[in-house]
Amino acid sequence: MGRLILQMNVTLDGCCDHRQVIADEELHQYSEDMMDQADGLLFGREIYQLMEGAWPAIASSGTGPQFLVDFARKLDQKPKYVVSRTLDHLPWQNSFLLRGPVDEEVPQLLAEGKSLLVNGGPGLGSTLAQLGLVDEYHFLVQPIVAGHGPQLLGGIGDRLNLKLSGSQAFGSGAMLLRYVPAS
Repeated sequence: MGRLILQMNVTLDGCCDHRQVIADEELHQYSEDMMDQADGLLFGREIYQLMEGAWPAIASSGTGPQFLVDFARKLDQKPKYVVSRTLDHLPWQNSFLLRGPVDEEVPQLLAEGKSLLVNGGPGLGSTLAQLGLVDEYHFLVQPIVAGHGPQLLGGIGDRLNLKLSGSQAFGSGAMLLRYVPAS
């Protein structure tokens, strides 16, 4: 059975907008290390489109700081599973469309033994959490107050009890908090 790790960036006021984060070399290295542990990445439509709009061009051109090029190329090579009922075509290489219900598609991938890293927004993250499919939560808390935006797991309807399993401070002031579901 595979594992599912939900990785989300969150500001101090709970905003989960990927455009409101520190994107330095140390945080990209952490994300690369997480990708190395996963068989594939799981995205919702919005995050997929946000990332597809930037990373493939960096991977192919090799333009930019080396740590960003390395990250883009690793991301480019990883299988990307995209949950969407509205997309018909996924232009990014190694991308696979999941059109069925999340409660059927994701458990099937996990049953196949795939370990998945979810670079999620609050919608997909909330759905996976409510379904009890998340084995570990990685919240990258950014030292930023955004003042707006979608909230961390804002779609959760019931209380979610978690147990801290680890933490890591980054030079930028960002803090990784790792949690597992509390038994």
